[in-house]
Amino acid sequence: MSVSPLRLGLVAPPALREGPPLAILAERAGWDSLWLPEDRWSPAPSDTAVIRAGRIIGHGEVTSGSTDPVWLRGPAAADRVATWRAMRPRPAGISADAVNTDAANAIESAGAIPVFGPAPLQELLSLLGSFGGPAAVFLPASPGRTEAESHARLDADPELRLEALRAPGLTGTLDHCQRTVAALYLAGLRELRLRVPATPDVADVIAQVSALRAEALARLEPGSPRSPAPAAPGGWGGRQ
Repeated sequence: MSVSPLRLGLVAPPALREGPPLAILAERAGWDSLWLPEDRWSPAPSDTAVIRAGRIIGHGEVTSGSTDPVWLRGPAAADRVATWRAMRPRPAGISADAVNTDAANAIESAGAIPVFGPAPLQELLSLLGSFGGPAAVFLPASPGRTEAESHARLDADPELRLEALRAPGLTGTLDHCQRTVAALYLAGLRELRLRVPATPDVADVIAQVSALRAEALARLEPGSPRSPAPAAPGGWGGRQ
């Protein structure tokens, strides 16, 4: 079965200001983009990474003249798309939160990409199906080799845990997360932006989520075995 690529975007955990170089970790795992809030933006997330880096822009923030990808966040993001397109020398690479199908249509009409979520799976499926155009989905993600591992990571990141209570589609075992992504993919999803737990083993989380790419989706046929989880890191579980 041939499938179009599923693009993965890593939303930098707000609390993870020190530690692993996220751009390099995401690039090595096959992710396509890294999204950073405006107060943490750097034109070069690392000296060696070539991963696409985008800015997360909250309400009232303006970076005139920027040609970097921007993601306008907030319930009124759709109303700000036209302003951003008018002030950019190269009006491309704009996406914006869409709270419903009407907002998504307005964002698309202005030449930008709508972003749905975080939201429960059935709500996302309904939005994707009603919209029918290219859209991204934003979700909290905490896959684990076991349910316990998944929830332990969420317990270490209370902000993300609260978000995952409302949008739990990508928490739990990797098998569960793959089925969620497969359902979203069939509904039209082609870009998935994920906020992972701000935990010391973030490199392992990024590696596990990489199993949700199109290569794995191509093998998700009725009756076929699920894709195996990535091997655990050498020191995981007290290994020497």
